[in-house]
Amino acid sequence: MTSILSEIAGTKASTDSFPFPRPQVYKRPREPYGIGDIEVIPANAPLGAEIRGVDFSKPLKDPTIEELHEAWADHLVLLWRGQQLEIEDHLGAGRIFGELEEMTHVSVDERLPPEILLVDNEPDLNKDLTSAPEKYSQGLQAKPVRWHTDNSYRDVPPRGSLFYMRVAPPTGAITHFLNMYDAYNDLPADLLSAIRGRWSKQDRTLNSAETIQPGRTPPADVSKADSVAHPLARIHALTGRTALYLGRRPYQYICGRTIEESEQLLDQLWAFARQEKFVWRRQDQRAGDLILWDNRCAMHSRDPFDPNHRRIAHRLQMAGEPVVAPWPRIDI
Repeated sequence: MTSILSEIAGTKASTDSFPFPRPQVYKRPREPYGIGDIEVIPANAPLGAEIRGVDFSKPLKDPTIEELHEAWADHLVLLWRGQQLEIEDHLGAGRIFGELEEMTHVSVDERLPPEILLVDNEPDLNKDLTSAPEKYSQGLQAKPVRWHTDNSYRDVPPRGSLFYMRVAPPTGAITHFLNMYDAYNDLPADLLSAIRGRWSKQDRTLNSAETIQPGRTPPADVSKADSVAHPLARIHALTGRTALYLGRRPYQYICGRTIEESEQLLDQLWAFARQEKFVWRRQDQRAGDLILWDNRCAMHSRDPFDPNHRRIAHRLQMAGEPVVAPWPRIDI
């Protein structure tokens, strides 16, 4: 157990050693079940589970931590409800799932530790965004958040994100999730052949609400943009399964293709991956919800909501592993 816990706490897993191996086509449990001291309630969806019997305001024992990692490997997204967490409790919960990253590459709030990203909507600031602080006016506010994977524009994207809802609006602002293992497994033969050996450039000009980031300019030619490229599929470092890896759509480009060919293929891939059969479309999101998602095999989006309602959430990210492709690159 000690070797597994040390590996999942932050060291990089190699592609020939998977702490939680799963077959490529894997039927996750769909009925409620127990593992040790925790209860797992799978969502009636292709991914996701609510976890009961855990209070992150109290220290967890090693067996419970391993049970949570087992559940994460099975369900990709975990939800704990009714958590009453101080800042340090949230940080401690995040460290259970990996080494925490500082969020200075996105935005930080001087009132919070650098590992916490503030995701907020303040009705008073919305009245005049031109007078609001730049980090707020350039943020998400109450806008819809498009399907994406966190920080796919970085050389080593985060393995996961741990999101804590402190103040929730009465309706809307719900985060939904996509199972990218299933999307890869269901790819028709022509699309699978088209992405084999292919990398795509991931641009960071826009945030996930498609607002231009400070100091960024949209690339005039996506094929020549100085952007990080990742394979269109990746091997999960802990399960060994392969997932479709699309990252984010704006200014994305498939290396080695003409721009027209790239756009056509990307439109097909994104349309295929966004099918409802791959989605956990959640019905509500409450204050006290703690949500853990795996950026290596899941994507997420968020519904818009009434900008006159306050919303405050804190997000952590756990450092990831280098992105490993299931095949060699063919465009270089």
